[in-house]
Amino acid sequence: MLKLASNHADYLLSQPESGMGYQLVEVTFRSDKRPEAVIYEAKGVQATVPVARTQQAVVYNAELLLLDREQPLLKQAAYGSLLESAKNSAEWISELRFLPDARPSRQTAMAMESSGKYGKTTGPAKDAPPEKTKDGEVFKRFSAYSNDRRVTADGGLLPGTYATTEEDAKNVKTGKEAVARYALPNPTPASYVFTIRPHTDTVIQYGIVQPAYGQLGGGVEVIFTVGTQRNTVTGPLKIPDE
Repeated sequence: MLKLASNHADYLLSQPESGMGYQLVEVTFRSDKRPEAVIYEAKGVQATVPVARTQQAVVYNAELLLLDREQPLLKQAAYGSLLESAKNSAEWISELRFLPDARPSRQTAMAMESSGKYGKTTGPAKDAPPEKTKDGEVFKRFSAYSNDRRVTADGGLLPGTYATTEEDAKNVKTGKEAVARYALPNPTPASYVFTIRPHTDTVIQYGIVQPAYGQLGGGVEVIFTVGTQRNTVTGPLKIPDE
C-alpha cells in the first residue's frame, strides 16, 4: 500500500483511466527494498504481502496504490485511513507503468445490459469507435473522492477520463449503487457526483460496463478521449452513501 509521490501521480494523470476513478498499473520495486515481505497497517488492520519485485496493482484517484493481494484492505478500513498510513512510493518504486490493455483480475460471468440509444454496443468503451458529443448533451461522473484528481483546476476533465450519460445516471440513487452499476474496485460509496457539459463535437467513446470486482456492471460508460474544455465540469453534489 503506497501513497503516490508527485512524479508518480503526475505520470498517471497524464494517462487514461481504466475505469471511473482507478487505473491498472504494473509496479517494480527498488532493488534495495525487501519485496518478499512488505507489512502495512491501518487502524489495527494488518496485512503481510509476499510479493515479487514486479507486481500488478490498482491505483485509486492517482494517489493510493494497492497491490492485487491488498485489495481486501478496502473492505476492512476506510479509504482515508489507508491513504494516511500508506508509505511514500518514492521510497519503494523504481518504475510505475500504466497497463492500457489490462483486464480486471476478477470478472464474473453475469448478464449485461445493452443500450438501444447507442446502437448494439455491448463491449467496453475503450474498444468502441470514437464519436462526438451533440449540442446540449450532459454527462455525470460518480466518484468516491471529493477531490477527484481527474477534474482540472479550470473545471475540465483530463484526457481519458470516464463518466456516464445523464440518462444512465438516473438509475443511481446512492454511492453504493454507483459502485455496483459501474463495477468499481473501490467499495467506498461513489457518492460525489460531477456534472459535465462538454462543448459540441467533443470526442468520446461509448460502451457498457463489464462485470468485474464482484459487481454486475451493466451501466453506460463514456470515455472523454481528449478530455473536456475549461468550465465544463461542476460539482460535486453529494448523494447518500446507501
